[in-house]
Amino acid sequence: MLTVRSALPRDVPDVARLVERFMHDAFSRAWGGSAEALARDGFGAHFDMSVAAKTGAGLVGFAAWEGIYDLHHCVPGAHIIDLYVDPSHRGVGVALELLADVAARVRDRGGRFLRGQALPARGLEHLYGRVAVLFPGDECNVGGRAFRVLADLAGVPAREAIRRLPEKTWNYEP
Repeated sequence: MLTVRSALPRDVPDVARLVERFMHDAFSRAWGGSAEALARDGFGAHFDMSVAAKTGAGLVGFAAWEGIYDLHHCVPGAHIIDLYVDPSHRGVGVALELLADVAARVRDRGGRFLRGQALPARGLEHLYGRVAVLFPGDECNVGGRAFRVLADLAGVPAREAIRRLPEKTWNYEP
């Protein structure tokens, strides 16, 4: 069973291990941070984090995000700093569940969009291409009706959430 929730201080050692794997997998280099820095700077100090926990496997993924503001449209939102799912748990909707959780949390704080840079990852291209507006440099944006529908998918099992994904054109609907 998969549970997606806000990171808790007790999660810091496991999140640090996931960030180390993320840095190795995505950039082939060591992480320059520390568990102490995550504990100090996370939990709303500079960023927030949602985690995916699987029964019997512990934490299998995370999404780190920070609040931002879109001056062009005068609306608050969030920037996804990084999103990572352990390779052994990819392809079953964990990333979607993390994104939906972040969208719901951002919406609860008055936000109206998500933005982030999509690193090429097998399986995610379809999700990003279907839901997000893509800009040069691999920047993705989910806003408007698409953002609200994504936020409504928080807590919905992955298979059902995949069937209810918003259309890309819904980003342009208020």
